[in-house]
Amino acid sequence: TSSNNNNNNNNPKSFKPLKDLKLGSKISGKIIDVCDFGVFVHIGYATRGSRPGAALLHISQIDDDRIQNIHDVLRKGDTVRDARVITVDSTKGEVGLSLRNPRHKRRDLRTVKTGEVLEGKVDKIVPYGAFVDVGASVNPLLHISRITGGAIENIRHHLNEGDPVTVHVIGLDLEKKTMAVSMLDRKADLYLDRRMSQKMKRFYGGAKGSGDRESDDDEDHYDDEEEEDDPSELDYFDQAIRELEEALRDRK
Repeated sequence: TSSNNNNNNNNPKSFKPLKDLKLGSKISGKIIDVCDFGVFVHIGYATRGSRPGAALLHISQIDDDRIQNIHDVLRKGDTVRDARVITVDSTKGEVGLSLRNPRHKRRDLRTVKTGEVLEGKVDKIVPYGAFVDVGASVNPLLHISRITGGAIENIRHHLNEGDPVTVHVIGLDLEKKTMAVSMLDRKADLYLDRRMSQKMKRFYGGAKGSGDRESDDDEDHYDDEEEEDDPSELDYFDQAIRELEEALRDRK
């Protein structure tokens, strides 16, 4: 009898029409396959593909915290309960599920102000810094040069995905939909801005702006005298400038 029930569950003729599945509805089912990118859950609706009747629960939708190895969390035969339907593609015959809480409405970038302090969590680590989820429509870039103010060989020695951070906004470009933030104090940011500006003038013949930047009348108090440039420091900041420009181009 159990075998007959399984056959009926997997019979496409017994599947419910996909048009009857509503976005936001809750659904439960057994996992029929586990892949590195997610699991396929049998839901009894007329999805198509190599796993008819199944929906994809992507690894990024299993938990609010990042999952490194899905095989440590879910296995074939496990029951997924009360998964939320987040996508229904009738043309492709595909359904996407989520076990995460619905995201709050994202803040419009136009309401963010330069200098504003934001609380967030590290969403993604990249070689040149980190992208931070601060609840806005865009995850801002926390460049590697704005974490400690010094050279960092391995960013993961300082930050990892999921770490809570307090940052302040140092750059906004509404046209390109990019935002830059920093963990440094205000004077350290001003000093770094000034040093970067000097390097850009040296290499490009003039300062190149990067959107709306913080400014302060006290800037001259921080570095009134020209200092001897340390070669290793120059190399580090020159590289930081190039990587920051490349990162902002990539996020267009």
